[in-house]
Amino acid sequence: MKLKFIILLSLLMSAASIFAQQKLRISGVVFEKATNLPVIGASVKVQGTSNGTVSDTNGEYSLNNVPANATLIITYIGMNSVEEKVNGRTKIDVYLTEGAQQLNEVVVIGYGTAKAKDLTAPIAVVKAEDIIKHASTSPMSALQGAVAGVQIINSGSPGAGPEVHIRGIGSFGIVKSDGTTEPVKPLYVVDGMFYDNINFLNNSDIQDISILKDASAAAIYGVRAANGVVIVTTRKGSLNTKPVITYDGYYGYQKATNKVKMANSEEYATMQLEKGGITDKAVLDNSVRLYGGNAATSMPSTSTDWYKEILRTAMIQNHSLDISGGNDKTAYSIGLNYLKQEGIMDVKNQYERFNIRTKADYNPYSWMKLGANIVLSDATKFDPNNSAWASAYVAPPIFPVYDDNNTAAFPVKFASPSQIGLSTYFGNPVAMAYYNDQKSQTIQILPSFYAEFYLLPKNKLKLRTAYSQDISFALGRNYTPSYYVSGSQHNTTSLLKKYTNYYRNWILDNTLTYQDSFGKHNLTALVGQSMRSDNYRNLWGQASDVPGGHEEYYYLSQGDADGATTGDAGTTYKGLSYFGRVAYNYADKYFLTATMRADGSSKYQQKWGYFPSVGVAWTMSEENFMKNQHVFDYLKLRASWGMLGNDKVQPSDGFASVTQNLGTSGVFGTGVIPGYTNLVYFSWLKWEVVHELNLGMNGTLLKNRLTIDADYYHRLTKKAVINAPLPMGAGNLLGNNGEILNSGFELSLNWQDKIGKDFTYYIGANITTLHNEVKSLNGLPYLYGGTAEFRTISKVGEQMNAYYGHKVIGVYQNAQEIANDPIAVANGLKPGDFKYQDINGDKKIDDNDRVILGSYIPSFTYGVNLGLSYKKFDFSVAISGVSGNEIVNRKRGNRRWQSDINYDQDMVKNRWTGEGSTNKYPSAAGTINPWNISKFNSFYVEDGSYFRIQNVQAAYTFSKLMINSFEMPTIRLSLTAERPFTSFKSNGFTPEVGGIGFDDQVYPLAATYTVGLRITY
Repeated sequence: MKLKFIILLSLLMSAASIFAQQKLRISGVVFEKATNLPVIGASVKVQGTSNGTVSDTNGEYSLNNVPANATLIITYIGMNSVEEKVNGRTKIDVYLTEGAQQLNEVVVIGYGTAKAKDLTAPIAVVKAEDIIKHASTSPMSALQGAVAGVQIINSGSPGAGPEVHIRGIGSFGIVKSDGTTEPVKPLYVVDGMFYDNINFLNNSDIQDISILKDASAAAIYGVRAANGVVIVTTRKGSLNTKPVITYDGYYGYQKATNKVKMANSEEYATMQLEKGGITDKAVLDNSVRLYGGNAATSMPSTSTDWYKEILRTAMIQNHSLDISGGNDKTAYSIGLNYLKQEGIMDVKNQYERFNIRTKADYNPYSWMKLGANIVLSDATKFDPNNSAWASAYVAPPIFPVYDDNNTAAFPVKFASPSQIGLSTYFGNPVAMAYYNDQKSQTIQILPSFYAEFYLLPKNKLKLRTAYSQDISFALGRNYTPSYYVSGSQHNTTSLLKKYTNYYRNWILDNTLTYQDSFGKHNLTALVGQSMRSDNYRNLWGQASDVPGGHEEYYYLSQGDADGATTGDAGTTYKGLSYFGRVAYNYADKYFLTATMRADGSSKYQQKWGYFPSVGVAWTMSEENFMKNQHVFDYLKLRASWGMLGNDKVQPSDGFASVTQNLGTSGVFGTGVIPGYTNLVYFSWLKWEVVHELNLGMNGTLLKNRLTIDADYYHRLTKKAVINAPLPMGAGNLLGNNGEILNSGFELSLNWQDKIGKDFTYYIGANITTLHNEVKSLNGLPYLYGGTAEFRTISKVGEQMNAYYGHKVIGVYQNAQEIANDPIAVANGLKPGDFKYQDINGDKKIDDNDRVILGSYIPSFTYGVNLGLSYKKFDFSVAISGVSGNEIVNRKRGNRRWQSDINYDQDMVKNRWTGEGSTNKYPSAAGTINPWNISKFNSFYVEDGSYFRIQNVQAAYTFSKLMINSFEMPTIRLSLTAERPFTSFKSNGFTPEVGGIGFDDQVYPLAATYTVGLRITY
């Protein structure tokens, strides 16, 4: 009997073993349970392996080499994941139900991934479908208004990337060799490699973007992460997937919106005559004499709209082709794209980029995975002369663009403002734009390779090594031809400037990740080491008298050898880092994440920095006391703290000087022996350090239809580098002497629902508040910035780089008001002049009466997105806006240097013309009074708030169309409007001004209208 039992048991075990080892080919269809429609792009994966695929356009999938006793994991964004046991079946159809969107999404974090529901930090994810809607040359431009806590400031210049601020501004920026300041930037991580921007990527290259907003999420990147981290994952293929060929393109045009309305010749002449100057009338009479008009009234007939003359409607096009797929061991994606954007300035002004991208993942063995990703980018840009925008504002309309009687002009007979007696301050804006030839070409080679080894059963221990490079060549030239317009606008000898920049940066990362579950305990631990090298070389030269007209002429050797100059420069920085992270949760209710990074850098004298972080979370909705409530379907509370570094500051600063002065000289005998003062100041700088606390929550309500994400952040930058004055007027010296606070709230709400079988819709909104404050300047009460004429101030207790000047409290209305005011009498003021606030009450207006007039930093940003779909039609709208910030109308401020500049129509129509006409604008005569124009005052500070319809798209998808027996590919046609409407109060093309908000020669933003086509086969 025993023998029979043993034999029977052995046979059963053998059968079970054979069953377990049997490999099957499984196929099926993934459906949405509510509609019984196929789900496109659902992930189907064998649990515990890398064997997986995605469902095709019919919802169908197939998998090879699946063990008969395996379990399939089926997931799709916005739906509950399903685990389906195979049990020897070869045909398995799956039905997905709606779930809490984002909770089961896999989010890319630093050196790994995690499910959204397991996060203890605020990480925002933007998917490809939300990026490719936008006709933008940089993927980050597409995020404007889409993510709470992220401010995007776009530029209209072709190929220009946006300014990106994550949770405010905590640094004064990078002081460049020319003395200007470069704004701080986030760290961009593209497939493991570090970059300062991602302008080289096409929108269609991207699979998703993760934004690590707080210190606990970004601390794993240490000294590079103080301004936030943006992780970009490029498109990739899937295993066991038939080749999918996708073409995605659009063609359209760009047109300037909100064009500044300038005074025409009649309005300009009226203002000039009201000023009462003899010279002003003489200029008008000269225009009448040369170009026609009414001599009796001094009204010229020539009325040139200079903005209209330099603007054009510009084309934009983008074409992308992607082929992706895979077999049971290899997944691949190959992409080509071409983009061309003309500028709206009517000269040779455009951006053109061609990209090749290839990505492959190979699984030769169950314990090994290899991968490679290579991006080649070739971009050519013709930059405009942005000074033409400022010139178009100031140039009076009373002379034409061209004048054949200007015999001295060559090679083009442009009109000269000096012909009618205008000063040398003025130029011809069209000529200024025309005589400019700036070209740059950037070639980037971006290879990345990795290898993964699974060292324990069930892939519990993974060793990964990755090597990434950024090899870039930037070639540029600026050619100014020989030309003549006037005595102040000419170039006698042609000049060619050329440069070659070479960058070679590389990173080698090695990480070891352990992941396991035991009972209700879940643990993921990572340790890693990273080495990096940043290398930059620059070679430049210039020569005069170089012939022009053809590209092949632009060589320094073609110019005057005696006047040619050359130079070179370069830097090399190296770094070594060690880091680790532990993520633990108990019963999917209690979460703990701790990270630590030690960064070593050759850049600073202090070689090592240490950046810890910790985050905790509690999924309250999993507690028993929450089971019977009917408000929250899911509720998680989070708290985190961490430290970040900013190494984008100079490594040192200093100078030595020897000066002679009488105070140090002495008389010896009958002679005076000169004395000298020797000053030596030097400082070793170190990285700035951010300390950030974050408190947040995530929740879903009303059967997972409403999602809420809320956060409070307190972000304090310590050791901020400031340019502080030295004793005895010796100059300024950079030092780690500042503290800057950014704090506020973020709230995101998203609602999605379905009505009936075919109609779905969603509505989302996000708002962010921001409080920026200078907390310390190492004992100094304030620091000045800006320029002497347009001053900014960073004052303890106030915003950094706030505008600082005199506050206008009205306009003097009559002679009696003048007589009653000692300040007006003392300064000889007249009705129509500004009345300033006497801050200290000493009956005079001087520098002691200056106050803070506003700041370029918004206190409130927001975004709204909504969409709907009915059967195969879909429609979406995105809105963005900012509030609580100001900008400086620097164009109007140019009147302090030349009173004859043109006026915008707002000034003309609203000028003071008599008692009671206005209490805000000066009179025409007041526009030349130094009292009004030589002081930086609140009249030049304007509201920078705006409301914008960011994107509108309507599309229709044609699928399963049959022509005879041939099934047509899926075709999607779309109409898109980018920035079709913007509402604002400032007097400019756009209030979206970068830097510290000075609007002088800002390239206007344009509305873009495109027709799009996507073909998937």
